[in-house]
Amino acid sequence: MSEMLRFGGLASGLDTHQIVDDLMKAERIPLDKMQQDRQLLDWKQDAYRDVNLQMTKLRDSFRATGLGLQSTFLQKAVTSSNERVATATAVGNAPNTSVQLQVEQLATATSWITPVGEGHPGVNENVLDRPVKEWDSGLVFENGKATISLDVKRPGGAFETVSFEVAENDSIAQVLTKMNRSDLGVNTYLDQSSAEGAVPQFIMTMTESGHGGAIRLSSAEGEGGDPSAAMNGQGLLAALGFQVDEDQPELDTGAGSEGQNARFTLNGHTTERTSNTFTINGINYQLNGETVGNERVTVSAQTDTDAIMEKIMGFVEEYNELVDTLNGALREERFRDYHPLSTEERRAMSEHEVEMWEEKAMSGLLRRDPALSSALSGMRMSLYSSVQKEAAGMFRDLASIGLVSSSDYMDGGKIVLDTNRRTMPDGQRLDGEDRLRHAIESDPEGLYQLFMGSGATESESGVLRRLRGSLDTAIDRITQRAGREGRTMHQFTLGREMMSMDDRISNFERRLQQVEQRYWSQFTALERAMAKANAQADQMFSLLGGGMM
Repeated sequence: MSEMLRFGGLASGLDTHQIVDDLMKAERIPLDKMQQDRQLLDWKQDAYRDVNLQMTKLRDSFRATGLGLQSTFLQKAVTSSNERVATATAVGNAPNTSVQLQVEQLATATSWITPVGEGHPGVNENVLDRPVKEWDSGLVFENGKATISLDVKRPGGAFETVSFEVAENDSIAQVLTKMNRSDLGVNTYLDQSSAEGAVPQFIMTMTESGHGGAIRLSSAEGEGGDPSAAMNGQGLLAALGFQVDEDQPELDTGAGSEGQNARFTLNGHTTERTSNTFTINGINYQLNGETVGNERVTVSAQTDTDAIMEKIMGFVEEYNELVDTLNGALREERFRDYHPLSTEERRAMSEHEVEMWEEKAMSGLLRRDPALSSALSGMRMSLYSSVQKEAAGMFRDLASIGLVSSSDYMDGGKIVLDTNRRTMPDGQRLDGEDRLRHAIESDPEGLYQLFMGSGATESESGVLRRLRGSLDTAIDRITQRAGREGRTMHQFTLGREMMSMDDRISNFERRLQQVEQRYWSQFTALERAMAKANAQADQMFSLLGGGMM
């Protein structure tokens, strides 16, 4: 409805605008209360969602922090007595072990180097920029392209024919790039040494180390064999300056060398590998150098107690933060005298006053909330109940590994390290931290079962698996109450309440418009009556005054 231009008090002398405004303030009191209730619902929704977000973060962190993964409890710290010779890391389910290692020789890759000297003047250093069509290579081009085929054998494998294509306008540098990117498994480049008297040489090295690597001219036999592609392979190698002999099955290494396997002795057993990186019994070794004389390098793998301890205590910290959040929400004081501010009230206050007021108004919205109380109870029950399953090994509950519920009632069930000493099966008396370290070192698999073991019933499941179930239940319950991002208002309880409140507010605002119009109509009628009465009085006074004259 468009705003009407209204004039009041012309006949009566009353401040009609002020009177109507004062009357409407009284009429708007129920509307202000509804808007305040609507704002409280909005704040309560945000408070619920903040709690839900923190519970979701803890639930999802089991996998992110590693406690949901068996590999976390099987971590190994691997050390080497001489990292110049060998370093190592643990992979998979590596056992605790200590080995003696001697390295006789490292694995190297087969390399081919163009010879220099009599009959081999080397190559011009500017050759890389020349187009291949201007190079004396004997390549056969068809439609501006040439297919090159060579046979390659990787260490431990058999010969395979590899083909790649070059264009006649490609520079030699581009040809080498295509060669290196093909399945030949080589890295070819021009060595332009700055040493006095040095001659540029092409060097081709296999990308895989080990004995047995070789390249030969392709026979072009078999299905789909291309004689011109085989000839192109011979032409390319010859043009690069490598020694090519059609009667010799394999390319001569020239000034290069044959590849060799790594040869080493591990706990008295001598063996070989084609690479300097290999895995034996869950330990990944990296050979870096050779041992001297009778030197032996000790490589040890032991349970990485510190890393596992850090993961467990990281979870404890996150869980305690959530407990603090839930207890804080449940115990937070409610200041019922502080209501959400109306627009007019905000205008009358400074920014700091508004902030302080709303801090009080938003306090205690979830005080004694049953959904949060139930969530907290479920979390405690999941964590501190015993695991009734043989697969859990010697660990039946958190207390057995030194983690207990805080004795301070105000902590609300936080996890803390036990300060009391307990006698272990081996007779040791250990406090909480030492019990946890002892558990990690003595039975990491049993520790994993305590946390994440699965069972036919809830009582047989690991404590974190049960906790995840409790969090799922709590998250679903709060989501039904306060929704989450992506849900429409009618899909959760507070949303439906807010929609209903919005309808009530809209209806009341329409009613207020009608009331205000009624007030103005009444005052307009009053002004008309007063104007008419004033006119009649003026006429009467005029008549009376005329008769006396």
